[in-house]
Amino acid sequence: MKSRITLIIPLMILNTCTYKEPTTNIYAIVNAKTGKAVRPHNAKKHDETNLTLFPRWRWGCLTWELTDLGNNTYSLKNLHSQKTFEPSSNPQSGVILWQQPLNENGRQHWEFIEQPDETFLIRLKDTELYVTTTSTKNNSVIVLMPKQDTDSQLWRLVRQKPIF
Repeated sequence: MKSRITLIIPLMILNTCTYKEPTTNIYAIVNAKTGKAVRPHNAKKHDETNLTLFPRWRWGCLTWELTDLGNNTYSLKNLHSQKTFEPSSNPQSGVILWQQPLNENGRQHWEFIEQPDETFLIRLKDTELYVTTTSTKNNSVIVLMPKQDTDSQLWRLVRQKPIF
């Protein structure tokens, strides 16, 4: 019986954060202020899971594939959940970002605006709302806010090859 448990536990751990091997444009999206990366809360795969900050590890749940749509606009796909993120309601100041399946919805298109220090502002296309941290704590939600002069809206793209 002990040997069965020994085999089952590693398989359960591997299944919690699996992904398909992507081809290009694979990054962790890391906040310049906190050094923490964007992921679905607790690495969940469910729709409507809030986006949160978490310390950066080489995990699929902290890794995003960027698909270039032209003009510095991208569609993003989480390697663990195979989903993207969008506003949880009509885009406005303070709206939380959550996970949803990929579709042609314009609310899933993000403009990456490069800054002189090699960070990016990430703006929801066709709005003046930017991806913004709400706290430096682990698992703090990520929201949309108008442009502010703060590191809570600055992001780094860190090339990443997840180990699982």
